[in-house]
Amino acid sequence: MKCDKCGCDVPKSNDAVWIQSYATEQPISLLVFGSRCFLPTDTCPGSPSRAQYIAGQPRDSRYPYDKSMEKKWRMAYKRILKICAAPAEEPA
Repeated sequence: MKCDKCGCDVPKSNDAVWIQSYATEQPISLLVFGSRCFLPTDTCPGSPSRAQYIAGQPRDSRYPYDKSMEKKWRMAYKRILKICAAPAEEPA
């Protein structure tokens, strides 16, 4: 799908909505929201309010930092990276 900020194709491994669905345990968000870059790219600022929970990303001064969400976002990001890195299974 295309990012609603920059219009580029968003790989699932950098899709804020996919990562949010794991972090918040609300897969319905995949049906409600379009794609958005999670981390910044060369052409997109990404989603600073979500990415701020990932180590090495700057804090988003527009929103308070919720320490209780840090582990959830980091685990969700690791999970999507693992899913995207896994080889596709061959049909039986």
